[in-house]
Amino acid sequence: MGGSGCGESQPVPTRAGSWIEACCQSRAVALEPLAAGAGARRYARVHLANGTTVVWMHAIPEDPEILPAALRAPSADLPFVTVTEILAEQGLPVPQIYGVQRDERWILVEDLGDRHISDLPQPQRLDRQKEAIELLARVHTMPRGETLPFTRHFDEEWIRFELAHFLKHGVSEAFREPLTAGLEELARLIARLPRALCLRDFQSQNLMVDPSGKLRILDYQDALLAPPELDLAALLYDSYSEISDEDRHSLLERYAKRRGDAPGARALALLVIQRKCKDFARFRYLARVKHDVRFTRYERSARQAVLSALPSLPAELGGFGQTLAEALGEVPA
Repeated sequence: MGGSGCGESQPVPTRAGSWIEACCQSRAVALEPLAAGAGARRYARVHLANGTTVVWMHAIPEDPEILPAALRAPSADLPFVTVTEILAEQGLPVPQIYGVQRDERWILVEDLGDRHISDLPQPQRLDRQKEAIELLARVHTMPRGETLPFTRHFDEEWIRFELAHFLKHGVSEAFREPLTAGLEELARLIARLPRALCLRDFQSQNLMVDPSGKLRILDYQDALLAPPELDLAALLYDSYSEISDEDRHSLLERYAKRRGDAPGARALALLVIQRKCKDFARFRYLARVKHDVRFTRYERSARQAVLSALPSLPAELGGFGQTLAEALGEVPA
């Protein structure tokens, strides 16, 4: 759905071709595999006989090892479809869905092109980040519903699971026990923060500029109720796209003006540390366990984001912050 082509065009399997034709009222003539991101989902651009394209998503369930309990059971409802409908009702720029085959976990969606905002030169990227932060303020002020994603909560169990993944893959064994108590307290403090609807992975590789020049949102199927600072940490401390401190401050001011409420420095620091520890461990897991070396180069930016937030930790976590800095300093660059 928004990746560069990663191979030559392929013939369309007969059964899939019949389904695609029924959805699009045009014959599928070729498939162009698209480069996948960090998740298990797979995508292909479908070239149709009428000269247009759509994207075929195979919503393969993620590896349970990297998922909190709330996300492990594959849902017959396909969360991507459910959340797309909810966001579309609020006028948010999500892709149009043309067809769903639930038994196969196939989803046919609008082709948004290949330009992520992380691909743009700095001045253009900042303009798009300004748009993105205003979209985020709209998401965070959406009224709560009673269905998915409003039934999922970034609670202490979920946070502790992600931090356990960090202990396993992000630091050397010597630091695991010294960090445990501090990470437990970090999880408790985050779990007490006010929550709003969050998209969970709101960062530059999930923000597209479509062929018409419009900013579009992707990869929100894991949306849940969480502190808004979770999304702010993902966008403002993006591992895929460098943001200066000056631009980060300007974006935060824009968010506060649009939402009518500014995030607290303490809450943001807690979520930056939690989120970027998670990202750091995820990159290392993908590179060292899954042997996908594409993600090695992003480890440094995730580490630096954690280190930059440590001075804003509350006083009771000062000792933990020092130990965490030592642990990350020991990790090879």
